Amino acid sequence: MELTRHFRIRAGFPAVMAAAAGWMAAYVATRLGLRHLPSGSSEAVAIAALVPTLAFFVFVGTVQRAVRRADELQRVIQLDALAFAFSTTICVLMGLGLVDLAHGGRLAFPPLADWWILLPLLYAVCLAMAQRRYR
Repeated sequence: MELTRHFRIRAGFPAVMAAAAGWMAAYVATRLGLRHLPSGSSEAVAIAALVPTLAFFVFVGTVQRAVRRADELQRVIQLDALAFAFSTTICVLMGLGLVDLAHGGRLAFPPLADWWILLPLLYAVCLAMAQRRYR
């Protein structure tokens, strides 16, 4: 029974990781591609709006399928992790936005557009905390 439960928890992991890698590849390719297109051109706007967004929706759909196939405990763990990560994200982004305003909109460290990469990492930390709570 324990082996079956463990397998069901991990069954969707490879698909989720592949979708995450695809999303990151699409984002990096878009960032690199935008360097070679005129700023504000219709091509640049279309690529920036569509490529990473569509890849992200594929990622979200893959995660949703994996969560639907998970057992009840894993669903509760995911919900706890998402609730904590969402509220923490709001706090972090609010703080960064206020620091940016305090510096006149010119942060000395990476621009706010590049801080989103911390959000999946924050979710991973929250997921580890939730998994530990239900051990």
